This record gives sequence, C-alpha cells and structure tokens, in this order.
Amino acid sequence: MMTGKKSMLKDSIFKVVAFFDAQDIALTLAEIQNYLDSKASLREIETCLDEDLAGKIESNGSLYFLRGRTNIAEARQERYRTSLLRFRKAKKYLWALRFFPYLRAVALSGSQALLNVTPESDVDLLIITKKNRIWLTRALISGYFQILGQRRHGRHVAGRFCLNHYLAEDKEITDDRNLYTAVEYANLLPVLGAENIARFWDNNKWIKEYLPAAVLETTQPFFDFRFSGMSLILETVLEYTIGPALNHVLGIYQKRRIRRQENILVSDDELSFHPGSHGQKVLEKYKKAVSTS
Repeated sequence: MMTGKKSMLKDSIFKVVAFFDAQDIALTLAEIQNYLDSKASLREIETCLDEDLAGKIESNGSLYFLRGRTNIAEARQERYRTSLLRFRKAKKYLWALRFFPYLRAVALSGSQALLNVTPESDVDLLIITKKNRIWLTRALISGYFQILGQRRHGRHVAGRFCLNHYLAEDKEITDDRNLYTAVEYANLLPVLGAENIARFWDNNKWIKEYLPAAVLETTQPFFDFRFSGMSLILETVLEYTIGPALNHVLGIYQKRRIRRQENILVSDDELSFHPGSHGQKVLEKYKKAVSTS
C-alpha cells in the first residue's frame, strides 16, 4: 500500500508533467524537482516515475512526458538548440537598452526563458520601468525595436521581440494569478537590473504559493550587461525638462490607441497584452488531463 507521503509525491509529479505536457514540453528530473509543491530528492522522484507512474509517464532516457507523447521529447531537443541560437540574437539587440532612461529591469520570459523556442516563436520581454514613467519608457523602447525592424506586430512574429508586459517598479501583480503565470515569472531570465527582478519576486510572494520549491536565477552569465551612466544622465535631464509632461501626453495618446480586449490590462503601473491568452488554453488542457488521470 502506498504511504500518504508517497501518494502526495506521485500526484505532485504527475501534475507537473501534465502541466508542461499541455505546453508540449518534456521535462528533465531536475526540472520536475523545481516545480514540485513538496521537497523530494532526485532519487525519490526517479523511483516514483519508474515504479508508481510507469503507466502514465514515460521517458526517452533524459526527458519525461505523458505516455504516448514521445514526439514532444524529440521536439524539446530541437527547440533547445533553437533557443540557444536565439540567445545570440537577444544579446545583439538588448545590450543597447543599457542606455535607456527610466528603465529599471529587462528579463526574457515565455518560450525563450523555458528554452522551448520554435522557428516561428517571438521573444517575450518583461520590462520594469521607473514609477510614473511607464508610458514614456514604452514609447522609447517600442521606437527602438521598430526602427531596427525587430518589434513584433501584425504578421511579423518569428524571431521578433514581443513587448507585451510592462511593470512599474515595486508593482505587485493583482490580476491573472495562476499556475501558468507563476511558472512564467519563476523562469524569468534577467538581462538588465537583476536586483529589480529580485525585488519583483519579493513583492509577489504569491508565486511561491504555486511553486514552493522554485528559485529565481538572478545571475545570468550570458548577459553581463550593466546600466550605463548615460542612462542616469538622460533621465536626470528629462526629469528637469519635458519628462513628466511627455509621459502624461504619451499616456493619453497610448490609452486611446490600445484596443481593449480580454486579457489586456492597461493602467499607469502595468501594461499586459495577451489577447486570446495562451495561458488560459494551457490551464484548460492541464485541468482536463488531471481530471481524467
């Protein structure tokens, strides 16, 4: 007979694998361990997978997935290689953000952070700005990527930067709290302002309610960027001249231009653009898999 602790571990492992299966992602043992809602050693997890979950979960030797889903393990390996190549592109275009005023942090998110990129994927960014300067910062960053032909818009998606989430510093997320968003925030890869990404975590302790074992990686050796002193100079000049007024005017203009839809959040301290939210579809698929297991 299975003990209570072992039964809980079995349920927890299955839920983790099922959740990522809903996103077509096969997982390593270490990744499964990171998303569990209880502490367990890699040996305990492997034993549970091989003995108690053998009828529901299988492995190709290094990746685990729901039975019959061998194809997602093969796809994960290819997507991993594509993701590594995209890091080179991200580094090429993101280094210049060091000079931008009012910027407090930039992090890779979404499929790029999960190393699950397809050739058709975009590159999601989480951008943290100075409080009360979100509109001006958005205008500057959007203009930068637009000029370079690297901003996602319309049918121009593959390999472009998706500027879909802006937050003012010290903002606590109050909307859209669920397992999907918790996993997204837990996998943020800091590019600039790692200390402000860490503060974001401190201000959003609800993430730990969904992922008690998750650890934020604040060091990212591939991106060794630091804010330039020029960004502070530009910010100081703007603050004492047109910065406040320009932010106000741009706020009025952008609010009028943004098409309000479901899963789009527009405020003076958060902008989130997820029309037809992929997250809700993933959660529905996940709940179905768990309920029928």
